[in-house]
Amino acid sequence: MSDPGGPEGPRRPPRPPRPAGGPTDPEPRAGAANPAAAKPSKPPKPPKSAKPPKSAKPPKSAKPPKPANGAAEPGTPPAARPPAARRHKPPIPDAPGPRPEPVARPPRRRPPTTAPSGVTFRPPVPPPPSETALNDLPALDESGTAPAPRASRRHRHDPGADGGETHTGRLRRIYASRPDPATLLPTQESSLSPFRRRFGVPYDTQGPKVRMGVLWAIAVVAVLAPQALRPWGLAVLYGICAGWAAAQVIEAHRGARTSADWAVAAFGGSALSVAATLGTQALGVGYLALVVVALAVAVFTPERGRLPIPRAGLVVAAAGICGGAAASLVLLAEYEIGALIILLVFVMVYDASDFIVGSGASNGIEGPLAGMLFIAAASGLFAVVEAPPFRGVDIWSFAVLAMIACPAGQILASALLPQANSHAPALRRLDSMLVVAPAWAGLVGLYLARV
Repeated sequence: MSDPGGPEGPRRPPRPPRPAGGPTDPEPRAGAANPAAAKPSKPPKPPKSAKPPKSAKPPKSAKPPKPANGAAEPGTPPAARPPAARRHKPPIPDAPGPRPEPVARPPRRRPPTTAPSGVTFRPPVPPPPSETALNDLPALDESGTAPAPRASRRHRHDPGADGGETHTGRLRRIYASRPDPATLLPTQESSLSPFRRRFGVPYDTQGPKVRMGVLWAIAVVAVLAPQALRPWGLAVLYGICAGWAAAQVIEAHRGARTSADWAVAAFGGSALSVAATLGTQALGVGYLALVVVALAVAVFTPERGRLPIPRAGLVVAAAGICGGAAASLVLLAEYEIGALIILLVFVMVYDASDFIVGSGASNGIEGPLAGMLFIAAASGLFAVVEAPPFRGVDIWSFAVLAMIACPAGQILASALLPQANSHAPALRRLDSMLVVAPAWAGLVGLYLARV
C-alpha cells in the first residue's frame, strides 16, 4: 500500500481537517511529511459546564487549509490547457466550366401613396316622416305632454327596444315580416312587344294551376249533372266568378284606395247571371239598373281627380262584360243543353292547351294556335258522332267562331285591366268566354229558330 502523501497521490481525496476549536487542539507530530494529510486525533470531550456558546462556532463559509506538496484541492477544476493550433481546411476548388450568372430579381414595388384630399362629405339628410308615421304619433293631452305608449305584445317582442332579451337575459321570440316572393327573384328585362305588354296573355305558373283547373271542371260538371240544378246552379257558380272578376278589375285600377265602385261592380256582375234565369227581359232590366246605380254612386260619392262619368263607365264595363258572359251561359242552358256542353268543352280544351304550350313559348302565338288546333280536333269528334243540336258539318261553323272568339276574349280581358300582368285570377278564369259566350248564345238561338 502506497503512502497517502506520496507523489502518486491518494486514491481518494482525504477528508478536510476540522477547524481549530481552541487551545485544546493537538499539535501536529514532528517529522510528519504532510501534517495536514495525517489523521487528526479526536479532541477530548469538554465537560458539559465548559460547552462553548453557539456564537463561538466558526461560520460555514470557512475554507479548509490548502493541502501541502502541491496536492490539488478536491472538487477544483484542472488547470486550463493552452489552446491547440487550429487546423485550417484547404479551400474547395472551383468546378470546371462556366459558372451560371446570378439571376437579377426586380425590386418589389411599393403601393403608391396618395396625398390626403381636402374633400369632405356632408352627412346624409334624414328622410321626411311619412304620412302614416305622422298619423301614428300620439295625441297630446291637456298638459301638453304625450301619454306613455302602451306596450303591446308585438312591441314587447321588438328586438330594437330591449335587444331581444328578457329581464333575466333569456332570448325572446322575434316576429319578422314575410318577404314578398316577387322581391326575392331578380328582375329580368322584358323582351315583349308593346302590344303584348298591353294586350297579351300573361301565364302565371306559380301555384297549383293544374289542380285548380281540374277542380273547376269538376265543379262545372257537378252543377250541370243534376237536371234540377241546371239553371240555378250554373247561375250561382258563374255568377260568383263574374262578380269577383268585376271587383278585381276595379281593384286593379283603384289600388289600395277603398271605394264604393268595388261593391257596385261585384254585386252587378253576380246579379246579371241570376237575372238571366228569369229570361232575356229580366236580363235587360238588370243592365239598365246597373247603369243607373253606377251613375248614382259616382255622383253622390265624388272622388278627387276623377269625374263621375268615367267612374261609372268603368263599373258598367267591368260588371256588364263579366256578368254578361255568365248570363249567356245561363240562357244557353235554357235553349239547348247540348250546345252549352259543346261550348264548355271547346273553352276548357282551349284554356288547357293555351296554358300548357303558351307558358313555355317565347312568343304569344304558339299558345292560342295550340288551342285552336285542339278545338278543331274536338270539332271533328263531335261531327263524327253528330252531337245535337248540330247536324253534320254545321258544327264547323261554330268551331271557327270559337277559334276566333276565344283569343279575342283574352285580349278584351287585358284591355279591361290597367296592365296585362295585373293580378286578376277570377277574370283570367272567364277571359276566353267574354266574347264567345254571348256570340254562341245568340247564334245558337238563330240556328234553332231556322232549323
